[in-house]
Amino acid sequence: MMKMPAFGTLAIVLSFGCATPVLAANQFDLVCKGKEQKRTGVPATAWNERYRIDLDGKRWCRGACKTASEIGSITADNIILSDSRAAVGGPGDVETTLSRTNGTVKEYLLMGWSGSAASLAEGTCQRDSFSGLPGQRF
Repeated sequence: MMKMPAFGTLAIVLSFGCATPVLAANQFDLVCKGKEQKRTGVPATAWNERYRIDLDGKRWCRGACKTASEIGSITADNIILSDSRAAVGGPGDVETTLSRTNGTVKEYLLMGWSGSAASLAEGTCQRDSFSGLPGQRF
């Protein structure tokens, strides 16, 4: 059996596209389930949502994914989606926090200059295969 030098093994590994899983690790869907508070004084109802996340492109979308938006911020602990309901016809001042450490999701309405917020939805998310984002036209 012929021994191959270490650099030859590395070249073969790279030529077969083993770098692709690294990219895929930064592109994923999150399937989230929990409770949603639609109105004050009304009991919370079941809520579920699918988010498509591309960390490298800093883009995301939700639901039917008709348009992608820019991710507000990415840290080691959280992914923040600004105006997270605007693309689906909701108010523009909703923010979603996806915890990268415990898998929770919290969506809340920002309440103006006071800095307070009202919870809209909370739950947990499971990672799923990336189903893509809408393409760019130019």
